[in-house]
Amino acid sequence: MIVFLTLLYIAALFLAVKIGIVKLNTFWKISPVLWMVALFFVLFVPMQWGAPAGAVRMYQSVIEIIPNVSGEVVEVPIKPLQKLEKGDVLFKIDPAQFEANVQQITAQLRLAETNLARAEDLMARNLGRQVDVDIYAAEVNVYKAQLTNATWELEKTVVRAPNKGEVVALLLRPGQRVGSLAVRSWVAFVEEGQRKLVVGIPQSRLRHIKKGQRADVVLQVYPGQVFQATVGDIIAINSAAQLQATGIIPQVPAATDPALPYGVQLIFEDNDLIFPLIPGGAVGTAAIYTKSAAATHVIRRVMMHMETWINYLK
Repeated sequence: MIVFLTLLYIAALFLAVKIGIVKLNTFWKISPVLWMVALFFVLFVPMQWGAPAGAVRMYQSVIEIIPNVSGEVVEVPIKPLQKLEKGDVLFKIDPAQFEANVQQITAQLRLAETNLARAEDLMARNLGRQVDVDIYAAEVNVYKAQLTNATWELEKTVVRAPNKGEVVALLLRPGQRVGSLAVRSWVAFVEEGQRKLVVGIPQSRLRHIKKGQRADVVLQVYPGQVFQATVGDIIAINSAAQLQATGIIPQVPAATDPALPYGVQLIFEDNDLIFPLIPGGAVGTAAIYTKSAAATHVIRRVMMHMETWINYLK
């Protein structure tokens, strides 16, 4: 932008010399350099906190589908990118061993209930022992708990969609064995509508940003368009602040560590209309207009419009 404004100044100076308004001397020869320096300190330095800008990205929530039971996949009735409702079947696991477990525990429960009834009958006629009643009552409770768990496991052989959405990159096929360990997921489920537009703002500019301030958003997926937005939540943490449970001692801060930006969530003014049209992973640039250095907002808006047209060439 500095170069563009300097070229405009040089063109105006050239016309002024040709017309005779300005006599070309040493001062006017070096004036373009002075013009660039003045622009830098008067407009572009204050613009960094008056209208800070940063890279923007649309984030999409993805649920890693891990079954609660292990077994062989016998059916995958869905297709990639198929629109699904909450509760739709994603895939089925062979239920044979789980059905057998339910039948086995059911038979044991019936026997325990029969023994308990006999023991209680003998006690009622003063021919039995209380300890036998207590033992069979405990067995009945144990088998009921086991039956509840076995029935739950049998139900979980049918893996269902946790919400409205779709499955991407569906590589699961019948015959493949899946496990319930959380170290690996088997299906990537993308929730419908669970998206968040976040712009990365440098740390030195973050103090000027407040919730509700206006912003312009330029996306490469929609060249030639500038979307209006407002500041939502300010995410007051970045990955440099995260401590993970590990056997390795965390590194202490060093002067050479990069200052990672902070995330600022943006909300479109026509959120219900625009938001569904932007795919997850869309990138671009966003500028936020703070209450500081308001005179620089015009320059930032011009720069944003220039960038959206340049997106046609990327």
